[in-house]
Amino acid sequence: MAKLKELARNALQVAPFTLSNTITFIPYFLFLSLSDGKTMERILPFVLFYTFRMTGIFLLKSFKLALTSFNVLIISILIGGAGCLLGVMGQFYFPAYLFSAVLLGLSASWLPAANTTVNYHEKRQGYSVLTARKYLFIILILAGVIASLTLTKELRIPLVLGEYTLLYIAAYHTVTHYPDYEIDFNEVDQQVIAIKEFFLFLVFFALLLFIRSARLLFDPQLLDAGIIGFSVLFLISAWYLNRRRKTWKLPLWLNLLTFGNGMCMNFLLLFGTFYVSLRLGASRLTVNLYVPYILGIVASAFVIKLFYRLFATLDPKTVHVGGFIFSLFLLLFRPLFPIGVFLLSCLISATGNFLNRSYYQEEILPQDQRIITKYSTQTKGSVSHQLLLMSILWLLAKQAHLPVKTVLQITAHRTQNPGALQLVEHIHIISIVGLILFFSFILYTMIKSNIKQDYQQNQPK
Repeated sequence: MAKLKELARNALQVAPFTLSNTITFIPYFLFLSLSDGKTMERILPFVLFYTFRMTGIFLLKSFKLALTSFNVLIISILIGGAGCLLGVMGQFYFPAYLFSAVLLGLSASWLPAANTTVNYHEKRQGYSVLTARKYLFIILILAGVIASLTLTKELRIPLVLGEYTLLYIAAYHTVTHYPDYEIDFNEVDQQVIAIKEFFLFLVFFALLLFIRSARLLFDPQLLDAGIIGFSVLFLISAWYLNRRRKTWKLPLWLNLLTFGNGMCMNFLLLFGTFYVSLRLGASRLTVNLYVPYILGIVASAFVIKLFYRLFATLDPKTVHVGGFIFSLFLLLFRPLFPIGVFLLSCLISATGNFLNRSYYQEEILPQDQRIITKYSTQTKGSVSHQLLLMSILWLLAKQAHLPVKTVLQITAHRTQNPGALQLVEHIHIISIVGLILFFSFILYTMIKSNIKQDYQQNQPK
């Protein structure tokens, strides 16, 4: 009996980790399978989940509530569990999927940041949330979810959401038994909205809503509205950032590296998917993108330690930036594309962990806002890259006198137009060269900052 209790306890304790690492993409595939590409009702669950997942972190930052990360974690678990239950009901009453998508999108946006913060706090108090022997239970849970994903749509959606309901229940049981936390929703500030972050949430939400709907419905007018809106936002943001740059609390390199990490995440999954599909065929996606991407995440800790040893004389953050530049360079060559995907995936994952540690040590920020700030900046990079990529595709299509609908066909992996395929090659080169230049600028700011620090330290006191 004691062994059974220990097994049950271990299975429960891995639930928060499993959720925070899978809730961002499992519902993505489930709701996408509902879309028929013709009616708004069928695509809306996917669009709502995606937009709330990408922009929910800005909504969280806009709430000026005196809630700890633990309280945010509890809230994200509760609304995620409710979203899963509503999703199961959607099989019998389709509008339930809409509410499910909103709740799961918010949970997917808030849970990873809150869970990471809580884990760091528990670790500092001497409590290890996740030990090596618990990984077996993670593998077993993921195997069950993957097996359910192979079923027909009628069985897949309710079964997977039912499994995630159980995971949310297990996560709630686990986190409410952490030794250094207690739930307290009593103390909140009177001023509950931060205007800047709430405005950012509304704008990004609207733009992503337009672009995602356009891509699924093949509606050029929605795409035009999204592109024009992004152009206006880009100009306003450039003016605002230039004006406020000197008042930033965090180092420039930290903001830029976090932003760049988010851009690379979006580049790899969004652009990588339709590039491989169009150039090599959808059947090659698994070998050339998905497998190298997953292997990169698994091997990231080993690879970054190897890089640290090979370049022991360099600052760790310089190693990360140099690794990004090298892996992006490999993606320029089609035979080396899978290797580039593997290395870039390694760097994204390892840099994400490096940034989590860096933000958690930044005492200039409130402890419960540090990781949330990191996820917010990273999401800004991811959303900005998506909007920028669509804008460049739109401009190149106009220049090549291709209809705007061709852009939507490209992103849906449905075109054999020679002009469109040539456009994909152009965007491939432009994207990679642009990212390499961006990381080169980050490297320049790091070197400049180090020279300035060395000069100040060598000055006589």
